[in-house]
Amino acid sequence: MELSLLTEKFLDYLGKERRLSPNTVKSYGTDLKYFLNWLEDRNIQSAQQLEKLTLSQLRSYWTARRAAGLSARSMRRGQSALKGLMQYAIKHGIINNDPVKLMDMPKMPENLPKAISEEEAALFITSPDTSTFQGIRDRTILELLYGSGLRVSEAASLKRSSINRHDKTLRITGKGEVSRIAPMTDISLEYLTLYLDGRTANFPESADIEEVFLNRFGKPLSVRGIAKMIDKYSRKTASYLKLTPHQFRHSFATHLLNNGADIRAVQEMLGHSSLSTTQIYTKISKEKLMRTYKNAHPRAKKRD
Repeated sequence: MELSLLTEKFLDYLGKERRLSPNTVKSYGTDLKYFLNWLEDRNIQSAQQLEKLTLSQLRSYWTARRAAGLSARSMRRGQSALKGLMQYAIKHGIINNDPVKLMDMPKMPENLPKAISEEEAALFITSPDTSTFQGIRDRTILELLYGSGLRVSEAASLKRSSINRHDKTLRITGKGEVSRIAPMTDISLEYLTLYLDGRTANFPESADIEEVFLNRFGKPLSVRGIAKMIDKYSRKTASYLKLTPHQFRHSFATHLLNNGADIRAVQEMLGHSSLSTTQIYTKISKEKLMRTYKNAHPRAKKRD
């Protein structure tokens, strides 16, 4: 079997059976394309030849990739892609030996998510001009990102049928096609209702479109469109914040934990399959706890 066909089958498996996101599959495909080009330069085109690769050859490949500017995070993802390809080949009887398993994965620096303060969140979310229909749409999206902890992709793909106004909840389909129920704040529901009423009036021809949020042409708003909208308000209100779309989700989790929410409830609201993923936010909360302790306890204050 040719390596290109093996890779094609593997990526198809990731998308259809593992149900990884299209972006993840695309990134894995890019990583594997670099590797296949490297193999082709060495006249290796058969999938069966993979098991004959030596640890020295693999290290040489990754050394070249790092020299070309590959970050530790991207290298880790690339090695995961290659490891997955090898395991797939073994599972289907194409090779018997996996040389990649002998390689050490690069350690990732622990980058804690950066959360904005509750005051900054309020300032940013109230910045759209809600006297306009577009302003109401933008305010609704910002309320849901921060108030319900949605990923930007989840906001872009949100369906009208997923809204339960009576219970003030949203049915969200997140990573890996895993569904969860996300709560809405009263003000989120208020603006969502305003937006949907305005959408019917402004885009009557879009009645059959299930996606909630539309662009100015009456078509579903894309992830990129939401990111550009956030960047616009970031520059308009307080450029020093330099907000990224995902920071609303970080702030959602951090502020819940700072205010006493149970971590397992936060895990459920975020849609994390593992508690360890959610626990990173407790480190942020602990930082605030220690600052409060040092500032408030008479024996913990710094001596003059």
